[in-house]
Amino acid sequence: MTIHHIVLYKFKPEVTPEQKQGVRDSVSALLSQIPAIQSIITGETLYNHLGHGFDEGVIFLFENEAKLNEYRSHKAHIDYQEVAKPLTAGMSCFCLKIAFIEWLGAGLLIFDIESSA
Repeated sequence: MTIHHIVLYKFKPEVTPEQKQGVRDSVSALLSQIPAIQSIITGETLYNHLGHGFDEGVIFLFENEAKLNEYRSHKAHIDYQEVAKPLTAGMSCFCLKIAFIEWLGAGLLIFDIESSA
């Protein structure tokens, strides 16, 4: 069962574009530093009135919970947190266990989701 580890963050108002890029680069580098990560999807958010002001998001994919736990304790992950933490005003993080994804056409997806800590 694939694990989607989703992280959303808000940058502090004074954070420069260069500092934001540094966080993005740190995230992208994790794929080559932590073998437990299957893939990473990252990007800036589009405006959504329900978006709670989050600026960017990252989705990490893991084969299973054991791989997620390897990532959580990996030095590169801890280093990434140290880079991002002083630049962020808020963060939200959660994991989803995805049993399957079914394409219905027209860009519609159905997920069989089980929430995880």
